[in-house]
Amino acid sequence: MRVTDSMKYDLFVLRFSSVKAQLDQVQERLAANKKVSRPSDNPVAFAKGVELGAEQVLYEQFGSNITQAKTVFSLYNLSFNSIREGLSVAKTVAADHATGSMTSSLRESALKQIDSVIEQLVSNGNTMSGGSYIFGGKQTNEAPFRLNADHSVDLLLPPGSEGSNEVYLDRGYRETIGISGRDAFFGATKTLYESASNAYAGDSYCTTDNFVYVIETGMNDTINVAGTDLTLASGVYTGASLANEMQSQLRSLLGSDDCSVAFDSSIRKFVITNNTAADVQLNWSLSNAADTLGFDNVDNVLGSGKKLESDLDSGKKSFLVKILTSGTTTGAAGRATYVYSTDGGATWLADADAIAVSTGGADAVGGDITITAGLNDGICVNGANVLIGPGTYTGSTLATAIEDALDPLNTGSYSVTYNAETRKFSIANNAGGAVTFNWSDSTAAGVLGFEYVDSFVGNGTSDTSDYDAGMFIDGSGVPTAENNGIKLSFSTGTTDYLTANRDSFEISDFSTFAVLKNLRDAIEQDNSHLTGKLLGELGTAMDIADKNGAYIGFKMQRIEVLTGDNQARELRSAEIISNTIEADLAQLSAEYNTLSTIYQSLIYSMSKIQDLNILNYLN
Repeated sequence: MRVTDSMKYDLFVLRFSSVKAQLDQVQERLAANKKVSRPSDNPVAFAKGVELGAEQVLYEQFGSNITQAKTVFSLYNLSFNSIREGLSVAKTVAADHATGSMTSSLRESALKQIDSVIEQLVSNGNTMSGGSYIFGGKQTNEAPFRLNADHSVDLLLPPGSEGSNEVYLDRGYRETIGISGRDAFFGATKTLYESASNAYAGDSYCTTDNFVYVIETGMNDTINVAGTDLTLASGVYTGASLANEMQSQLRSLLGSDDCSVAFDSSIRKFVITNNTAADVQLNWSLSNAADTLGFDNVDNVLGSGKKLESDLDSGKKSFLVKILTSGTTTGAAGRATYVYSTDGGATWLADADAIAVSTGGADAVGGDITITAGLNDGICVNGANVLIGPGTYTGSTLATAIEDALDPLNTGSYSVTYNAETRKFSIANNAGGAVTFNWSDSTAAGVLGFEYVDSFVGNGTSDTSDYDAGMFIDGSGVPTAENNGIKLSFSTGTTDYLTANRDSFEISDFSTFAVLKNLRDAIEQDNSHLTGKLLGELGTAMDIADKNGAYIGFKMQRIEVLTGDNQARELRSAEIISNTIEADLAQLSAEYNTLSTIYQSLIYSMSKIQDLNILNYLN
């Protein structure tokens, strides 16, 4: 084969173009600091680079969220440290005043200290981070607390905003970033507050841990589902057991187990989940149980796969009590009477229906526990109902009546006692074998202080009341939707006296601010008796702050672990990207120098070839 000059020239031009393309490619890689810039460079490496780049963005977002969480949790930590310090000061002041030996000048100084503590805690509660109130729950653009002129404090969080927001700190891991003002300063249990201006100096007791839900037939027992009433069984429930009853009835009505009901005890709300294939119409406007369950009267369509939460805190009910007629707390006659309100004082029990104060059976002279036939006279033992004789009893005489009902032949099978200090009954089983007290089926359970939960009692052992015996706050002998299982009783001191139009009480949710306001008023009124009682409530406030502080500490430790994990992943991802996509600048520089030299040589050679072509043409 003959190699012509034309072929040589074409090969030279091809080589020249190839070197020029390689040089351009190296220059592009140097400029972009990447060895793979487009799919054609290396399809596999390019696809891997895109995947790793997306992960890198994700890790950067996690890092940003973690930084934000660290900042917020650090502020929470500082806030709760400050809250604990303030409460410690308040507790010291309260202990000093409780001795009853403070002079007026010292009380004035103590009052200023408590005012300062309240102001400090409000400031802590309104802490901001980046323009957001960290205790605002889901409403972070408005201050959650307001300090009033009398140093009372209002929580301004609207219903439904008391939860906290969540952010992703890792793949598939969401963290709650925030503590609401309610979680920081309030508790879910009821507390008995006494007015600082009370003349009454005796003790008062309340079943603050026994708030229950009571379903009554025809009153609050229906939920309308798509035009059909679902009927709840009447009875006494905890939040969890009522959720189970709702779930059972809802599944029966829908003919499907793909729906559930739960109770969130931290916010006292019911959560209905619909996992059926169809939407569920909940007509709260037609449901008499709506208020009991915390739902407003707005109908809802619960879509498939969706959840519905109570609109309101279902356990926020409070009781205001005021003495209507003055009198003693004991005796068969001459006892003080009271009326109560469950709507903040807007309406009160009629004066004609005023209730005589109770000692929960502790008064040995005048009975104040009433057993009514067919209402609260039954104790179910091993499935058989035993009836207590009707009448009004002291605790000790009622213990005898219970024993007579359980052991009518006086064989010694049962022994029943009453403790006036704890206001509780104890039933000893001496029958020779185990017995079951079916309190869930016993109408006398509530008045005797037993929860509606069955008890298995072995031979030689006892079953003791779970809470105070006695009548309920509305004068009833059984838990009702009105009283929610709350009782109020007083001491048996013969000199204890309740004064009309002066002595008053409130039973409501625990509030750190309410306790501090009560303490402030007690110091101002020089009520050292009340101050002494409030020491225990200040301890509860400290417990809430300690619990939240420990929770924040745990969260901060968790975030430190996530920080390390995220940084390690970012480094690994960056290293892989570097090896796969990013250019080796030293190697590219060497290639560039080599190709540049070759390219310059080819340009020189091209110029010589062009010169020869012109000479040949001229010749």
